[in-house]
Amino acid sequence: MMLRRSTSLFVVAALTLLGFALRLYQINHVPLRGDEAFTVIHWVREPLADTLANIATIDPQAPLSYALYNLWGTLTGTGELTVRFLPALLNLIGVPVLYALGKQIGGRRFGYIAAFLWAIHPYQIWHAQDARNYAIWAALSPLAAWLALRALAYNRRIDWLLYVAAAALAGYIYYLELFALVVLNLFVFVTRWRERRLLLTWIAAQIAIGLIFAPWYLQERLLFSSGYGGTTGQLDPPLWLTWFIPTLTFGESLPAEVKSLLWIVLLIALVFGWYLLWQRQRKIALWLGLLGTLPLILLGIVSTRLNVFTPRYVLAAAPVYTLLLTALIVFLPLRSVSMRRMVSGTIIALTVAVSAFSLYNYYFVPSYYKSPDWRALATYLAQRVQPDDLVIQGAADEAFTFYAREYDVPGDLIYLPANPRQSAEEITAVLSAQTAAHRSTWYTVNPPPHWTNRMVALDWLNAAMQRVRQTSIPTVPIAQYMAWGHSTTRESVPVIFSAASGSAVIELIGFEVWQEPDDQLTLWLYWHPLTSSAADYKVFVHLIGTQPQPATQDDQFLLDGLPLPADVVRDIYSLPLENVSAGEYRLMVGLYDPQTQARLTAQASDSVTLQTVTLP
Repeated sequence: MMLRRSTSLFVVAALTLLGFALRLYQINHVPLRGDEAFTVIHWVREPLADTLANIATIDPQAPLSYALYNLWGTLTGTGELTVRFLPALLNLIGVPVLYALGKQIGGRRFGYIAAFLWAIHPYQIWHAQDARNYAIWAALSPLAAWLALRALAYNRRIDWLLYVAAAALAGYIYYLELFALVVLNLFVFVTRWRERRLLLTWIAAQIAIGLIFAPWYLQERLLFSSGYGGTTGQLDPPLWLTWFIPTLTFGESLPAEVKSLLWIVLLIALVFGWYLLWQRQRKIALWLGLLGTLPLILLGIVSTRLNVFTPRYVLAAAPVYTLLLTALIVFLPLRSVSMRRMVSGTIIALTVAVSAFSLYNYYFVPSYYKSPDWRALATYLAQRVQPDDLVIQGAADEAFTFYAREYDVPGDLIYLPANPRQSAEEITAVLSAQTAAHRSTWYTVNPPPHWTNRMVALDWLNAAMQRVRQTSIPTVPIAQYMAWGHSTTRESVPVIFSAASGSAVIELIGFEVWQEPDDQLTLWLYWHPLTSSAADYKVFVHLIGTQPQPATQDDQFLLDGLPLPADVVRDIYSLPLENVSAGEYRLMVGLYDPQTQARLTAQASDSVTLQTVTLP
């Protein structure tokens, strides 16, 4: 017996270490997403009293989440990696808990498989690397359920006390633990209604949990005055099958074509696993059936009023699908031992393969990353934005604010639209006032597609100002706008271009040039027209290397053919670099008559070399 216990301890410890390694691997590879940044800014770096007073209605979470993160930040620091380490660590509780639940259901082998599937669970790992409270709750909720089953089985005071404590912890970590409590109560009243003394003890435990919850849960400001409307979608019943169950089993980083088939196969496997379990332990099968379905239904009901229809809000149901897959593997009704082992091994291999594929996409495929490259964006802006600039972020994403502060991006930062309900009139009024008060305006990160006001700010900027830069960090557009006719220049090169007759046509006052992150060269040329005929000429910008022909170029009419003002005008050029080899190049500018192809002359030449550009 001691040997078996030692073996079990060793195996569970090894599985826990495996889960820990997967949760730590590339934990800080992707920047914080918006909700994580909100956690760092408001849960961790602000005083706890302020968070409880001001944030609880804006970001409605149970208070222990705030307190836990705040204490963790105080003890270990408030950096990205440090804060993400907390859920990665506490989510590991789920490994021994799944072993304990599995052992209770079907013995040690059942427990080993369930613990292993939790350790490699892609959705658990995703949330374990996410600086929020979901992964912590996902481990505490099954712990509370396991302790409840122990208390019901043994009816010992210590088990009841441990259950009440675990249920209170889970409920104070995340509000929707109430769904799991509803399931447990329904399960107990259905299966134990004849056991009056045990039922009275259960009711007493529920009253104790309710009394613990009451001081926070029954606050008027939380119940009726928060105004929180949710940030995801509303009820769409087919998604329970095609999105929720596959996500809660294998995560969200699977291609659509895989998901379209996976949900059918997975649903059949889960139903068969539940049926096999029902034949052996009907009470446990009833509990798992309720926990795997009722929270999803309850969330759907809530989603008719709030935009909260997303799998992470029922993450505590994920262990159900793990246990049902394990039941399918362990309880296969095959008489031949070799056949049973072969089929069980095949199911395990397929489960591991799908999980590994999901994890690979999560770790390495940018299209599945939880957030854009905020670090690269903040680095770019920090190098180019000036203190008297305005930076507009279109998605109202707190991660942008976090990284702008971390990387010391200068200028004034605002959200516009500030939310999906902000009126077009208010947006344009803010733009009119703010752009007039700043040297230039930067716009980055487009609003979510479902925001009806998403194009108001961009349309206004494109109509009212000159777009002087358009580039992108991968998946993140960046544009800069300035008032027309701005005459500031960084490099002064006064050169007059003359026609063949010798008459002066236009003067090049200066230029500014930048190599952009999306493989293009942005060039600002400052022109002073000396005659109205200047508008008839086209400008060519060439990048010349060792060959006489341009490696890349941009030819266009001055101001793209718009009427030229009498004073200095800023003109914008963009040279693509994706097919240009590394090396040194001369950046050359000239003008020509598009009708005759005759070039204007400047300093006895038909072009001017602005500078040497080195491409890495």
